[in-house]
Amino acid sequence: MNFKNMSIKKSLIVGFGTTIVISAVIIIASLIMMNVQKNAYKNILEHYVEINTLVADSRISYNIAARSLRDAALSGNTDSLSTVTTKLSDLNTEISSMQSAYPEGLDRTLLDSFIDTLNSWSKEAEEIANVVRTDRSRAAEMIVSDCTPALNTAAEAGTALAKFVKAEQDKIIEKQNITSNIGIVVIVAVMVIATLVVLMMATRIIKSIVEPSTQVHSALVGFSQGNLAVPVDFVGKNELGDMCDALRTSQKVLHSVIADISDTTGQMAKGNFDVELTATFPGDLKPIQDSINQFVIRMSETISNISQSADQVSAGSDQVSNSAQALAQGATEQASSVEELSATIADISENAKKTSASAEQAGQSVHEAGNQITTSVEYVKQLNVAMENISSSSQEIGKIIATIENIAFQTNILALNAAVEAARAGSAGKGFAVVADEVRNLATKSDEAAKATKDLIDTSMTAVREGADAVGKVTSSLEQTAELAGGVTTMMETVVEAVESQTTAIAQVTEGIDQISAVVQTNSATSEECAAASEELSSQANIMHQLMAEFKVSSRVSGGSFGSSYSAPAPSYQSSSSWDDDGDYAGGSDNPFTSAKY
Repeated sequence: MNFKNMSIKKSLIVGFGTTIVISAVIIIASLIMMNVQKNAYKNILEHYVEINTLVADSRISYNIAARSLRDAALSGNTDSLSTVTTKLSDLNTEISSMQSAYPEGLDRTLLDSFIDTLNSWSKEAEEIANVVRTDRSRAAEMIVSDCTPALNTAAEAGTALAKFVKAEQDKIIEKQNITSNIGIVVIVAVMVIATLVVLMMATRIIKSIVEPSTQVHSALVGFSQGNLAVPVDFVGKNELGDMCDALRTSQKVLHSVIADISDTTGQMAKGNFDVELTATFPGDLKPIQDSINQFVIRMSETISNISQSADQVSAGSDQVSNSAQALAQGATEQASSVEELSATIADISENAKKTSASAEQAGQSVHEAGNQITTSVEYVKQLNVAMENISSSSQEIGKIIATIENIAFQTNILALNAAVEAARAGSAGKGFAVVADEVRNLATKSDEAAKATKDLIDTSMTAVREGADAVGKVTSSLEQTAELAGGVTTMMETVVEAVESQTTAIAQVTEGIDQISAVVQTNSATSEECAAASEELSSQANIMHQLMAEFKVSSRVSGGSFGSSYSAPAPSYQSSSSWDDDGDYAGGSDNPFTSAKY
């Protein structure tokens, strides 16, 4: 069977189908053999084992019945006779079971002999049981003479039957073992043959699949590594053969396409864009051919446009360079003027700060003077209150003096009355008259002292009133002065605020001038960098012209080839404050106008 020309599906169906059929045959044969074994062993269990079991049970039954019968005959216990009856009934049942379970086709001579001996013994046992109830001696004699020999005969017959059945059972088992061994050998032989057949078919099927698959795998691995020369030799009429044919075709097509692309891109790498892909690009490869051809045309157009733009860039860079130089010179002069203006503003700012400090100190002094005047006004008001208190106290003292004068006047009158009464008393009133004179003298002195004190108090009250008037004037004057001082303080605060505002404004102007100065200096540096960049731009434009002369554009684009008639000057790199010795921009990044160093 040639699996190379058979489809994979059919090959797999044949291989797996053969395996399944052989497995089914083996399984069916095994099931048949197992069923035969099962029936054989079932027959042994249902007949031969059953007969031996019934023989053993019957021997047990008649032995129990004989022992019970003997006990009844010897002891006179008639209760044992019920056991005899029961066992004899069981023995009859077992005899019937042996007759029905005995295998068909097997010699029944020993079975009939055993059953006859059992029936004979059963009759003897029943007769002895009846005699035991009336005459135990005769029953004992019957057991010895009749029952025991019959029992021995039954035992011998049972033993012979059991040996016969066991021998027949062993013959059947041996026969089944021989049959089983033969079946196992046959099944093993069939399995070995089936395994060899399956292995042969599997080997051929695997070879028909693995061989082309290995070649395809090697070719695909070569594809992934860029090798299109890996041979694929398998030829067949199935799917794998078709796949190998398609792979060989793909190798040829891709080799042709890659060769054409390689040749075209090699010419493009040399600067020749007057090329075109001419190989046949099938299917999805066709857009690649169209894209590369369009790319060649587009690059030719781009190179032509770049050449034209290089001329314009060169002319524009010269103008930018001149303008940048003028801008740099003006920015330098502007920076110098801004620096002078910044210095002047700085001096004004310093003077304004000093004026602000002086005005602030003056304002503080005026404020302190106003506070001191306010304090003095408070003290004068307190003095005025004290003067008023003194005037009130003087008035109270005047009232007290008037009271003292009144008391002195009354005392003087009392002294006068006492003197009159002493004169009336004669010698008895001399001592009292002396006291009355002393009292009158004291009253007179008190009156004089009160008058003198009153005069002094009047004078003090007059002075107090004059002092109070003076204090009122001083208070009024101090209040006016405090008001004036408050106005001066307010005006000084206004002056201080104005000076501080001016100082702040000057500081802001100074900061703005500094910022303008920084911007101007930045503009100056930028203008210098711009001048250097414009010079570099002009140089790069010349380099670009030189590079464009190396390209040959497609004849399908207007403009033709640049040729090599144009000779660009060698590039020159100038060093300034913005460019280092390598021609790199000093700001930290590469020259933004240069894409390559030459």
